[in-house]
Amino acid sequence: MSTNPADGPDATTNPGAASKPDDTPGSEANRPGSRRRRILRSIALLTLAGLIVGAVGIGGMEYYTSRPTFCGTCHVMDPYYESWSHDMHGTKLDVWCVECHYAPGEQHTIKAKFKGLSQVASYFSGRYGASRPRAHVDDASCMRSNCHGDGAHLEKSILIGEPRTETRLISGFETQVQRSPTVRFVHAKHLDVDARRAEARSKSVELATKLKAAMSAEGFAELETATRSIRPVVERRSTITDLLARLGLPHLADDAIELMRLEHEQLRLAQLEGINCAACHTYDESSRNHFFVNQQTCFVCHFTNQEFNRHTGECLTCHEPPTRSIAVHSIPPSAAGTARGSSDPQIPQAAMMNHLDIINRGIDCASCHLDVIHGDSQVSVRDCARCHDQQRFMVDFERRDTRIVEEYHRVHVAGQRAKCQDCHRSIEHRLIDPQHVGTSSGFLQPIIQDCQHCHPNHHSEQVHLLMGVGGKGVEHPMPNAMFGSRLNCRACHTEEGSDFKGDVLIQATQATCVACHSEDYRTLFDQWVSEIASSVAEVDATLQRVDARQKELAAAGSPPAKEIERRIEQARANLQFVRSGNGIHNKNYALQLLDISLRDLDAAMAEMTRN
Repeated sequence: MSTNPADGPDATTNPGAASKPDDTPGSEANRPGSRRRRILRSIALLTLAGLIVGAVGIGGMEYYTSRPTFCGTCHVMDPYYESWSHDMHGTKLDVWCVECHYAPGEQHTIKAKFKGLSQVASYFSGRYGASRPRAHVDDASCMRSNCHGDGAHLEKSILIGEPRTETRLISGFETQVQRSPTVRFVHAKHLDVDARRAEARSKSVELATKLKAAMSAEGFAELETATRSIRPVVERRSTITDLLARLGLPHLADDAIELMRLEHEQLRLAQLEGINCAACHTYDESSRNHFFVNQQTCFVCHFTNQEFNRHTGECLTCHEPPTRSIAVHSIPPSAAGTARGSSDPQIPQAAMMNHLDIINRGIDCASCHLDVIHGDSQVSVRDCARCHDQQRFMVDFERRDTRIVEEYHRVHVAGQRAKCQDCHRSIEHRLIDPQHVGTSSGFLQPIIQDCQHCHPNHHSEQVHLLMGVGGKGVEHPMPNAMFGSRLNCRACHTEEGSDFKGDVLIQATQATCVACHSEDYRTLFDQWVSEIASSVAEVDATLQRVDARQKELAAAGSPPAKEIERRIEQARANLQFVRSGNGIHNKNYALQLLDISLRDLDAAMAEMTRN
């Protein structure tokens, strides 16, 4: 062991001396590689700490920004947040916005983050809020395993509509009437369409093969074009009937019309295949309902280019008939002011009607409810131009048929999540207030429009007579008493007949009265016809005598006074009106006009006799 002082302290007496770093220049600790390792180690530690802090911050920020309360901090989201906070999804189930508005697996993707950042940028730049946010909900969000993925909703029968209270005037008294929803909706009927579409396609092919074999190739091509037309069904049927008559094949009309129906059934089923949850379940601004069921979607699908109470528009497909009796034949509005509390037997009192009885008698719903559909939901070029400003998008518009419409729906509804009201005009599905049926021009408008396809402004006298207007000398409207039961032209005109020229028409007979009432009405109908005919004959005979006397006075150079001539012309106009309109359309009003006319003619004759 060395004892030389130059060797420093003895290692045995100072063990730490060997491990203590040497700070002198050129020592191991001050070499460049050692310093670099320390710097890198420090950077690595700081980076790791930064990553941990960043991850915690990002995670916390994502959690915070994913909460519905964060969505509510943006003022343009106020109504949507408010409606969510009162909806079952918000109050009871605590479903967050991101659970619906991001498809499963989308929330944590880069695409989703950039979508959120773009919304934030739009908000702070002031570009947000010019229109409602287009926050789509993917069907996959609704069909998550913990939401509606169990399929429990598919077969569930759901009542559509809210119970409501209506004020009705019954037997002269205002009465509160409770109305319950009568529509039951089942999801499965609208979603399981593959089998029905395959069946319709099979029948269509079979029928087309049969018709093709019975016609020339050119004739079948014309027929095929007609069956695929998207014009109103009345026009389509007329076109097909006229075509087959021109080709000398009128016996094929029923098969051709059925082929047309199958073609349009396939179109509707194809549209259902592409429908999504958000087409029916959407936000409603007026009610601030976050998951409002938009019934406009129902109306467009069921009623567009469809006959009333036929096929998809059949009333009992959706509605359950009321099981209780309802009041009909309530008093007309013109008498309402004086009728309350009155026991006058001349004031019509309400009668009770049972819907099930009417249905069992086979009476068409159109007899009373033809006014329940208003509008046609057609799409115009202007509707398309709201989104498409280039002519190339309109190339196929004017030649649309069922195939082109099917493609339009595939692209816009299935592909771009368009809603019915984005393109289609609105259809209203409501009844005119029963107290205003008799005085509302809209009540008979649907059937008038139906007739006007062939007869512009035809039957105007009949319509006016039904409404109790158009005559001379009666101050207030006197609508047909059957308007109290909402009956329109289709209720009575049910049997094919012919007019004096031999043209086909749909006529009314005693059988239509018996269908709703009883055999007693067969005799009553004949009595009404006889009574009106007798009054018409009496007024006509009196008018002839008055005309003869008027000519005598004119020949003698002393024509009657202007007032006398006015009353004569009024009587003449009333007689012509009742004759043209057929007084049986409104017996009471017709007899009232004839009585006034007879009174005027008698007065005129008495005055002219004195002269």
